[in-house]
Amino acid sequence: VLDNNRTLKVAREASQTAMLRAGTGNTPPDPEFEIGYLYGDPAQIGNKVNILVRQEVDFPSAYAHRSKLKDIRQSRAQLDYLLVRQEVLSETMQLWIRQVYLNKLSRILSQRLQQARVLQSDISQMMDAGELGPLEYTQANLMLASIESEFDEIQADQENNLLALKEMTGGHELEVKDSIFPLPVHIQEDSLFADYRMGPGVQLHQQERYEKEREKSLARSQHLPKLSAGYFSEAIPSEAFRGFTLGVSIPLWENARTIKTAQSALIEADAKMDQFLLEQERILQQKLNRLNNLYNRVEKLEEALGSGNSLQILTSSMESGEISLSEYFYNSDFYFRNQQLLLRYKTELLSLEADLLKIYY
Repeated sequence: VLDNNRTLKVAREASQTAMLRAGTGNTPPDPEFEIGYLYGDPAQIGNKVNILVRQEVDFPSAYAHRSKLKDIRQSRAQLDYLLVRQEVLSETMQLWIRQVYLNKLSRILSQRLQQARVLQSDISQMMDAGELGPLEYTQANLMLASIESEFDEIQADQENNLLALKEMTGGHELEVKDSIFPLPVHIQEDSLFADYRMGPGVQLHQQERYEKEREKSLARSQHLPKLSAGYFSEAIPSEAFRGFTLGVSIPLWENARTIKTAQSALIEADAKMDQFLLEQERILQQKLNRLNNLYNRVEKLEEALGSGNSLQILTSSMESGEISLSEYFYNSDFYFRNQQLLLRYKTELLSLEADLLKIYY
């Protein structure tokens, strides 16, 4: 994914472009060269040649502020790439977890489908022998058709999820045969909050504030007089004057209101920073609450489903006549539905962990 993901390739190039762009614009304007050839009238006074070479520069502090701005903007470009990288890796991890979930579900449904086919065959023979009526036969056929439909749907989901993984790897084939979930991490909430407060999202907003602060300082420097110096030459046939020129601009209206605009942008950046921090804390807490809820649900379902082989007990009870065939259909379906529910809870739990842990990717 790191080598071939197209989103990351675009983000890398965008980051490089932004860093190069940040390094431009901190040089003086190009020097000016002027030449004037004036025809004399009357002709006896001769012609005059004027030559002017001039260089204009901003007030020196402006270049220092632009240099700091370059560093800030390059840092922001790197942070932008890091955030994209985290999202791509987190999404890939979640797709892999979903593929493992689909593999596990496919195996469960495959076993269930095999059992349903055996049961349907037995019931068909019993109906032919007159031991069972058409109701039980219909129920067995409906159960088999339902499981076959669900199994086909899961196989289609497996193919689609692999296509999504293939896109994340930049078109490289990826085969995921795993059917065992990784163990939950059990995140330490205090450490996670602390790491997010120092993460690239917060740093990006901090850099934005630094940028606005530096732009305000630059606006002040640009409101100071600009300096210019040059060489001037004036020559006529019998005389010539040569010397240097010095100039200073009078700051009146060229950069009017830029300082107030920069101050307003700085206030806006502070407000965005506060909003981001508050929103990040809320989203993290909501995800952690959901995660803790999933921990409890998984634990309770694992305990209930692990207390005994419910399916084997149901089969024995049906064969011994303790429960009817209809009760077997209902209870076996209930058992499998809870197995699938447990898989969904585990998948959501692990996907949520992958999303929360992207701060470390």
